[in-house]
Amino acid sequence: MSEQSDHSAKGGTDGASPPETWGIYVYFAADVPNPLMQDAVWETLNTLASVGSNDKVKMTAMIDLPNRDTEYYIFPARPENADKWTILPDRFLSNVNSASIEAILDFLDWSQRNCPAEKVALVFWGHGYALDDFDPRIQGVKANFHGKTSNLIRSADGFPGKSDNELKLLYDSTYNSVINNFEFAKAIRDYCAKYHGGKRVEVLGLDCCNMAMVEVLCELQDTVEYAVAAETSTPFQSWLTKRGLNNFMHTLSRSARDFAVDAVRTSVDEMADSNPGMYIEIAACHLIAFPKLELAMKALVDALLPAIVRYENRRAIAEAWECDVSYLADGLIDLASFCELLQISLGAAGCAEPAVINAAQTVIDAVKGTPLALPEVGNEDGVVDFRKFVPNGRDENIELSTGLTIWFPPWIQFPNVYYYQMQQSKDYLFNGYSNTRFAKATGWDNFLRELYRSTQT
Repeated sequence: MSEQSDHSAKGGTDGASPPETWGIYVYFAADVPNPLMQDAVWETLNTLASVGSNDKVKMTAMIDLPNRDTEYYIFPARPENADKWTILPDRFLSNVNSASIEAILDFLDWSQRNCPAEKVALVFWGHGYALDDFDPRIQGVKANFHGKTSNLIRSADGFPGKSDNELKLLYDSTYNSVINNFEFAKAIRDYCAKYHGGKRVEVLGLDCCNMAMVEVLCELQDTVEYAVAAETSTPFQSWLTKRGLNNFMHTLSRSARDFAVDAVRTSVDEMADSNPGMYIEIAACHLIAFPKLELAMKALVDALLPAIVRYENRRAIAEAWECDVSYLADGLIDLASFCELLQISLGAAGCAEPAVINAAQTVIDAVKGTPLALPEVGNEDGVVDFRKFVPNGRDENIELSTGLTIWFPPWIQFPNVYYYQMQQSKDYLFNGYSNTRFAKATGWDNFLRELYRSTQT
């Protein structure tokens, strides 16, 4: 691996307390059929190698690809004045099942032993598919919304395997194996208990599509400080950029927020240049603020349940949904913008629902927090601390994005909707979604079911 050198100045401590050590452990789950995705792994590995470790930030990686041994890397310090250098794997294992708790914990244990650190950023690179009801191994088709076709469903790229094994995050084609939301959260929780002194993971990077969801982050709120995730689909190009890593490596104060915000800022800037025509939205989410959002969502549900008895209120909800930005056909809509649009539609319809309007504002505040003096800086008391997006001329209302989605399937209120796996979506609402931590905490499942029943009678 080679890269032209571009030296960054290193600052001294000037007598201040030495900064804590960091470990950046990157897990490439790329045992998938797509050759472009496989190629992208090596590009990102080159990025990590071109930066290298230093005395305060250590980096490791695991690469799992089809039809070959799984490789584990430790990145040494970047050689001084070297234009080219070679990084070789430190460990080989016979092809592992990268979509398993065992493989995740083994890699994190190996990384912690070889590159011990007081703070960690765990980055998982691979396929992400949002809710557990969606199985990407089933071929996708175009969706139909009110007689208009939409490309919101993505092709499954011919994923093989059984359709009864729900997929949330990561996929391993060699083992035809998947890992869902609950299992992934358990792996992170086990890592904290066994290898991280019972502390929260400082940063969890989900370098995959559509994972900035309340349902996803709710599972992780007690074990992660910051999460970096996207509401949208993302290109194979990783958001671990050379500029972002260099900024972090040479910053004296290396907080979890530093890493998360810099990853968002630098990656979206670079993706905008290299992916014309694609819309991208990535957020740095402060999970310590999540309990406030749960309480706000519960209050919104409590206000909505009696309100949906009236047709006018159900119509206002449908109008807010239709005007919102949706990232997948199964109804992954932006949460805070939905609440803002709901306030507008209730007012326009003359619906006197102050309880709903006030509760919606509480949700908006819990997502967005209180902006700091400079908007570019973001906030730290909302779940979405910092976000950036690139519309690139597309018309999906990406400017409505606020950094966090929620599941609100369209078939609940729109009878002409059709998309592949819609029956699976219905089955999930009535026989699975209620088991999620978010549904238990907020009652959002109760609202969805009651709204569905109201539209059917």
